[in-house]
Amino acid sequence: MKRKNWVVMITVIFFLIGAMAGSAAALDEIRIGTIGPITGWATIFGQGNLNGIELALDEYNNEFNGVPIKIVSEDTKADVEVMRTKLDSLKNRDKVHLIIGPSLGHEGMAAVDWGARNPEVPMLIGYSAPEDITMRKATNSVVRPGWTGAQVIFNFGQYCAKDLGYKKIIIVGQDYSYPWDQAAGFIRGFLENGGEEVKRVWHPVEAVDFSSIMAKLLGMSKEYDAVLNNSGGAQVVAFFKQWKQFGLDKVYPQILGQANVPIVSMLSELGDSSLGVYSSLHYYDGNPSAANQKFRESFKKKYGHYPDVIALQGYDAVHVAFKAMKAIDGKVDDPHKFIAALRQVRMSADESPRGAFYFDKYANPVQNIYIKKVVKKDGRLMNEAVKTYTEVSQFGPYADMAEKYMAAPATTRDYPPGDKASYFKEIEKYFGKDYVENLKKNNGWTD
Repeated sequence: MKRKNWVVMITVIFFLIGAMAGSAAALDEIRIGTIGPITGWATIFGQGNLNGIELALDEYNNEFNGVPIKIVSEDTKADVEVMRTKLDSLKNRDKVHLIIGPSLGHEGMAAVDWGARNPEVPMLIGYSAPEDITMRKATNSVVRPGWTGAQVIFNFGQYCAKDLGYKKIIIVGQDYSYPWDQAAGFIRGFLENGGEEVKRVWHPVEAVDFSSIMAKLLGMSKEYDAVLNNSGGAQVVAFFKQWKQFGLDKVYPQILGQANVPIVSMLSELGDSSLGVYSSLHYYDGNPSAANQKFRESFKKKYGHYPDVIALQGYDAVHVAFKAMKAIDGKVDDPHKFIAALRQVRMSADESPRGAFYFDKYANPVQNIYIKKVVKKDGRLMNEAVKTYTEVSQFGPYADMAEKYMAAPATTRDYPPGDKASYFKEIEKYFGKDYVENLKKNNGWTD
């Protein structure tokens, strides 16, 4: 009897020791690092993303299952070297369980390289859109709940050729990776669906004097149907202002916008000069869904103005993180389990203001892409969808040829070619002669 009591007592002691150890090991907080430019020329992208993150965390009372969430925000100043240092600090000093960001194209390409060297740190890309983050340089720890520059514009090229009937377009944009991807995606959609030529004109990232470019555009107005502005931030405002000053609105029937041109944060700056501008994106502010209306009103209440797609990106990133945390019972201190759960998240149209999406095997969303147009409703400028393409992959019309697409050279400022003959000759090398012949036979993509 005595021996039995001792066995019971020892068992109880071991149980209590185990419970105490488990309690001691329990997380006292979940640390999320955010990274992006919150000062300088690109503040709109970093701060917008951070605002969306903070709004989403408000919805969870800044905790997960009673465990408080601590946010550590770092400013990259749009400088890659600064960003690398800040990423190291978030990992080593702050020991964060998740990083959300960055927001710019060149930052994203450097961040995925950092992620490959630090595979134990889960990273949800903020607003950064170069395609190779989740293509040729894809790494397991990096998940992008956003978009690629080409993904959201493939179908816009198609729309401009097929629906608007344009044959020759000039693209004027900032000279770095994200606008290159936007130009490339547009070129593919435009030339493969009946367009004849896309001419690219690049300018320095921070340029605001476009007088020489405007003079050039005036000289080409009889040869080209429209101009697509492929810039962001203050450069867009300067471009639109000088467009009118030089009288280009009288010689071109249309100015088109890349994804970031007519977003909500830009409309107040552009004013009525943005009316009628077509663009394309995976989100539009005029979406009547309940999820979007909740997002918009909650954001306006917190910040005093309506949100744009940049804020959406931070907002959705947090909701993706929470769905993943629920799947692993909050065990974010197991990074490999956390990463696997992030990659499996599926968001419904009731959960995301953009609509439903899920991740492909490279960890980029398959999602709706909207062709949108700036209109004025109740005295306020906003975007309305004029056409919706559902479940668009980051590979666009090449979803069934992903390996062939990635075998082609990565996008550069001059690749792919912008004239139809050279372009078709180039894609034949990777997609095959039959693909090109079918394009010619069908005058474009078939549904």
